[in-house]
Amino acid sequence: MHLVIVFNIVIALAYYLDNLNSSYSELSSDIQNIIPVAQKFDNPKLFKSDLFLDNIENVKYYTPFYVQSLRFIAGFTNHDYVQAINVLGLICHLLFGILWFFLFFKFVNNFWIAFLVSIVIRGVIWLPGLEIWGISDLWTIMPRTVYISLLPLPFLLLSSSSSYLRIVMSGFVMGFIFNFHPITGLGGILLFITFIVLIPVYFPKEKWFTWPKFIIVILSVLLGMLPFVLTYFGKTSSEVTYSIDDFNAAFTTRIPSYFNEPLQFLKQWIHFKTLFFILPLVWFLISSIKNRVEFQKAKLLILMTLVLVLIPTISVPVEQLVNRLLGLNLRLSFQLIRVQKVAVVPGFFALALFLKSFFETKKIRAEVLPYLVGVYLVLIIFSQSIWFKTIPFIGDDITKTILPHNLSAFSTERDNMLSVDKMANYIKKHTEMDDLICASHLYRGSTQRSVVFDGKGASMLIEGNPEQFITWHNRQQTINEFETMQEVVTYLKKFNVDYFVTRNKGVPGELIHTEGSINLYKL
Repeated sequence: MHLVIVFNIVIALAYYLDNLNSSYSELSSDIQNIIPVAQKFDNPKLFKSDLFLDNIENVKYYTPFYVQSLRFIAGFTNHDYVQAINVLGLICHLLFGILWFFLFFKFVNNFWIAFLVSIVIRGVIWLPGLEIWGISDLWTIMPRTVYISLLPLPFLLLSSSSSYLRIVMSGFVMGFIFNFHPITGLGGILLFITFIVLIPVYFPKEKWFTWPKFIIVILSVLLGMLPFVLTYFGKTSSEVTYSIDDFNAAFTTRIPSYFNEPLQFLKQWIHFKTLFFILPLVWFLISSIKNRVEFQKAKLLILMTLVLVLIPTISVPVEQLVNRLLGLNLRLSFQLIRVQKVAVVPGFFALALFLKSFFETKKIRAEVLPYLVGVYLVLIIFSQSIWFKTIPFIGDDITKTILPHNLSAFSTERDNMLSVDKMANYIKKHTEMDDLICASHLYRGSTQRSVVFDGKGASMLIEGNPEQFITWHNRQQTINEFETMQEVVTYLKKFNVDYFVTRNKGVPGELIHTEGSINLYKL
C-alpha cells in the first residue's frame, strides 16, 4: 500500500511544482468562467457592467460548493486563483489515485491489478458532449474532477455486512459530493442506486440489502443533495416570462444542436476509442461464461452501462414533453444528457475483473503482474515521444496525460506566457476597476474587469437569467450584421465600452498596446 501512496504523492507534487508559474490561459474555459464568480463574492464592487456578473444573483445557482471551496483555498494563495486551482489539483491528484485504488482493490482483491487500473483511469478521455473523464494538468481541475476524485467514497462505505449507520453514511456522502458538480453527480447517484438495486437481483445470497435499507439510502442521498437543490431551484425559475422562440433561437446559437437531439448525441459514442470501454465488458462476459458468479458480475456491469447511457438520453424528450404540456421552460436536459460520461466507469471495473480472471484462469504466476505494471509505467514516461504517436492507447491522451511534463521524457511543452496573458496583465495594471471591455471571456477573470458580448460568459445566463440571455443574443445578432469596424465601434460606444481587445487592425480608436497579434484600443 505504501507504493500506491508514494506513487500518487509523487504525481501530485510533480503537477503542483510544474504549475507554480502557470498563467491564466492554461486553465479551461469552464474554470475561466468560475473564477470571476469567486472574485465577485470576494469583492461585490467588481464587474458592475459585466455581461453576467453585473448581478451576483445570476450565478448563485452555479456549483456553490466548488466556488466556495476555491475561495477558501485562495485565502492561502493571496487570492491568486491560478495557484488556488493548482493547490486544489494537488489535493485532487492525491484523492483520485488513492481512493480509486482502494475501490478497485475492494472488488478484485489483487494489489497489482487494482494499482494498474487506478493508473489507467487517471488518463484523459474525450467523451460525447465535449465531456472528459480523468485528471491531468491544470486545465482539468474542474468541478467534475473534484467530484470524480471523491466518487469512490460512498462505495467504499458499503460492504456485505453494512450496518444501518454505514448505509446512511454512504448515501449521505453520495448526495453530499453531488454538490461539487451536480451534472456528474447525477451520474454517480444513478450508478450508486443501480448498483444497490441490481446486487440482490444478480446475487440473491447477499443478505445486506433490504427495502427498508434502500429507502434509507434514498433519503440519505436526498439529504446530502439538499444544499444544491435548494440553491438551484431557489435561484432559477422555469416560468416563461419571455418569448420562448427568442430563447430557443439564443440557445441554438450558443449550445450545439445535438444536446437537444438524443440520437445525434448517441452517435458520438460510435468511435474507435469507445472500444476501450466496450471490449473489457465483452471480454469479461465471454471469459466468465463458465463461472456463474463472475458471469453475474459481467451482466451487472453491462446493465449498469446501458442504464447510464439510456436514462440521461430520455431526459431530453421527457423535458420537452413536460414543457409543452405545462407551458414551462425547464432547462436541465441539455445538462442531464451529459451524465452519460459516467457510463465509462463499469468498463474500468470490467477491465480489472477481466485481468484478474485472465491471470487466474491461465495460471500465470502472480510475479508477472509487477512487471506488467512496471512496463506500463515506462510506456507512460515515454508516451509523449513521436515513436508512440500512432500507437492506439499508448499514443492517445488516456496514456499521454497521466504524468506531468516534468516526469515525461521527450515532452516538448513549455510554460511560456502567451500574448493573451501579457495583454491581460497590461490591462489589469493600466485600466480602472470599473472600466468596461469588449474581449474574450478570458479577460474577465484575468483582469478583474467587466466584459461584454462574449459567448462563453453568456452560457451562465441560460439557467441564471434567460431574459438577459436573450438580450445577449439580440445584441450579438446586431453586431454580426455590421459590415465595417466603424459600425461595430459605434455600437460598442452605446454600451459605454471603454476598451476593445481584438486582432483586427485599423479600428477607429486609440491604439494603446499590442502583444503579438492582439491589439488594445481605447474607444
